[in-house]
Amino acid sequence: MKTIKIINIIFIVFSLLSCEQTDLLTYEAIQQSTEKEKSISLILENQNKLSFINYDDNEVFILEESDCSNCSALDNLASLSKKDWSEAEIFWALSKTGQRVPAFLQTGQNVGKTFAKPQGWARDQVQTSINKGIENPGPSTVVACKNSEFTSSIAGGFLGNPEFVRLDKKPINYASFKNDCSNLSDAMCQKGKRYRYSATFKNIKKWRGKICAKSIQNSNNDHYLSNILCLNPPCTGYRGPKLYFEFKKDGVWKPIDASIKEGIEIPANKRKTYGFYKNASKKRSFRIRVKNAMKLDEFDFMMDKKANEGGGTPTPGGGGDVIPDYVSINDEGKIIIDFINIPDDSPSPQISIDWQALKDNNPDYNYHDNEGNIILPENFCGIKVTHAVSFKWLDKNGNIINNEMFNRVNKLSNYGEYGSFYVNEGIGFKGPLDNCKDNNSNWYFKFPLTHTTEGEATIFEEPLKLVIEGVDSSSKITFLE
Repeated sequence: MKTIKIINIIFIVFSLLSCEQTDLLTYEAIQQSTEKEKSISLILENQNKLSFINYDDNEVFILEESDCSNCSALDNLASLSKKDWSEAEIFWALSKTGQRVPAFLQTGQNVGKTFAKPQGWARDQVQTSINKGIENPGPSTVVACKNSEFTSSIAGGFLGNPEFVRLDKKPINYASFKNDCSNLSDAMCQKGKRYRYSATFKNIKKWRGKICAKSIQNSNNDHYLSNILCLNPPCTGYRGPKLYFEFKKDGVWKPIDASIKEGIEIPANKRKTYGFYKNASKKRSFRIRVKNAMKLDEFDFMMDKKANEGGGTPTPGGGGDVIPDYVSINDEGKIIIDFINIPDDSPSPQISIDWQALKDNNPDYNYHDNEGNIILPENFCGIKVTHAVSFKWLDKNGNIINNEMFNRVNKLSNYGEYGSFYVNEGIGFKGPLDNCKDNNSNWYFKFPLTHTTEGEATIFEEPLKLVIEGVDSSSKITFLE
């Protein structure tokens, strides 16, 4: 009986607020559920799905799923009016006429302001923008989503310059993806390593973001597992990369949507974009997380927060490794400096370093913190390594180069008159890396890597790849200023 009285009062209030307007809230649209609702979804005509998720005492999180990277209804809605939309206003603008408004979206809302226009008033307007915005995924060289289109918008509109942008990332080339097989069943890694990743914003209220993910399914990146649990063995099953959206409460990370606590799985050879929108009533820590990724799966990440809120740029891994984007970690006993496969948005070569050479047991050259995370220097212009075995230069076709400029040594410990000199003293290079403070634009690969004299710049007539081999726990890495 008490519930009915409350509903009647709400209905009277709405009637008074809208007596001179038509096509506003109906009685059916404000029916209250006797059970506490957790979420409600809207499906747009282009199949974009918007989920309004009620968590933690009527906090609301909006997640938009689409098959394109720049067709967000949330962003198109923001472009109609440069304002900070409430979750209730967004639902009212994009839902169909007569669709029931869930109770959790009415709590604490200014109903007169929120529902001053007919229900669904913006649905057609954002649909027009969406249909124009669906992009061709582009050539096979595009990783995840096309960068220019992915970064052109964010759910609900930018709060400023986006604080966190990571493009064209794969576990095979981005060290912040961590091998997760020790935390998974043996079956999960039967076709190769599985990787995890996370990035965190701490102590914020406004959180905007976007993830583009593509599951690459082929014989070299096979997500299908055999002999998994099923009713009629033998069975195979697809286990693709999964996305998670989480908040921290009482020191524990929890799923924002309890109904998808097992994550959102990316289908085989499909590209999916997820935009998220959050205005919290109190400051929280939020994070995005990836699990079960394989080495060739593709990702773009972008997050934004209100200026002067929370800490600085989030650290990939939520306070874990601190590694430049162009550096990755391998377990192949090699250091690779790759000028051939440089992303369009990075001037630095792609550098891969064997993890053993970074050590965590020698204070004189230890690049780990107390929790075992890899922490590289903030600024460096080059690398020197001791106790390597050999090195070679390769062209774009994988052919070994050995000419008047670029050298090849099969065994440094037996390098003619030099003996083991360069094994013990080291080989290395300097140049204009991304985080180098030096303004010099030249590269200097010292002898014996190249046939140059001290102080002579290395001239590249074509992009090459340097592979230093035999790097292990006896090696020493020095980052040069």
